[in-house]
Amino acid sequence: MTNTDSGKILSSFMWDEWLTATCKDRTEALGEIRGILQGMRITERTGKELLLSSSRLWLFRRLIKLWGEADLGSIHEFPPLLSIPRSLKGKVFLRFPDKLLFLHENRMDDMSRFERKRPDWLRGLWGSCGALYIPKSGYYLSFRVPSRETELTAAAMLKKSGFSFGRRHIQGKHEITLRNQEEIVTFLIRIGLVKTSLRMEEKAIVRSMRNRANMLVNCDSSNIRKSLDAATRQLDLARAAVSAPGFESLPDVLKNLVMSRITNPSVTLEELGKLQSPPISKSTVQYRWKKLEHVMGSAAESGERN
Repeated sequence: MTNTDSGKILSSFMWDEWLTATCKDRTEALGEIRGILQGMRITERTGKELLLSSSRLWLFRRLIKLWGEADLGSIHEFPPLLSIPRSLKGKVFLRFPDKLLFLHENRMDDMSRFERKRPDWLRGLWGSCGALYIPKSGYYLSFRVPSRETELTAAAMLKKSGFSFGRRHIQGKHEITLRNQEEIVTFLIRIGLVKTSLRMEEKAIVRSMRNRANMLVNCDSSNIRKSLDAATRQLDLARAAVSAPGFESLPDVLKNLVMSRITNPSVTLEELGKLQSPPISKSTVQYRWKKLEHVMGSAAESGERN
C-alpha cells in the first residue's frame, strides 16, 4: 500500500469519526454548530440575512444531526435553510435569517474562560475548514479560516491549551498550522477523534519502522559495496605481488595475507584476519595491506630507476 493510499484511508476514517461524534449536551452542540458556521465562506451578507457556502457536503449531514441535539428546530427548521444544486455537485448554500444570526457571532471578548477551553467550537471549526495532511515525511494539521476574527479566536484557544502553531495569510484566507506530531495527536483527542489519533500513531510507528528498515538496508548495501571494492583492490594487489620478482623475500605474514586473499577473494577484512595464523584483528589486516602497498610501490619505483 502506498503512502497516498494509506493517507486516504486515514482521512476517510477520520471524517467518518467526526460525523458520528456525540455531544454531551445542548450547549456543546450549539458550540460545534457555531464553529462549523464560522469556518464556512460568507457568500452574501445583507441587513437581515447571511448566505454561507461550502463544498464539503458532509458538513450538512453533521449540521442536521447537531440541529436536533441543540433543539434549534423550535426556532427554525433546518431543511428550508439549504440550497442544494440540482446536480448534487459543487457548493451547498445556507441562508440564515435574522433570528439565526446569533449562531454566527463569536467574538473573543464575548467568550468566557470556560468557553475558550471547550473543544466543541474547535471541533466544528476544524470540520468546516480544517484538514490533516500526510506527506512522505512528517504530518501537519491546518485550518484555513475565512475571517481574521475567527482566526484570532482559534489561535487564542490553541495557545491557551498549550499548542504551538504557525500562522500565515494565503489565497485570501487565514491559515493556522500544527506540525508537531505529538501535538496533532493531542489535538485530535481533544476534539473527540480518539480512534483517529490511535490510527495516526499506529501509522507513525509503521512509517518509523519502515524508514529504519530502509536505512539499515541502504547501510548494509553500502557496506557490502565498500567491502567488495576493497576486496577487488586487494586481490589485484595480491596477484601483482605474487608476480613480482621479490615475492619470496617478503615477510611470511605478508605472503600469508596475499595467499589468503587470492584463495578467498570475497571475504571481509575481519574474516580475512581470522584466516591468519595466529588470527589477527581487522585493523591489523588493514595495516598489513598498507605495508604491502608501500613495499610494492617502492619495488615499482626501484624497477623504473633500473
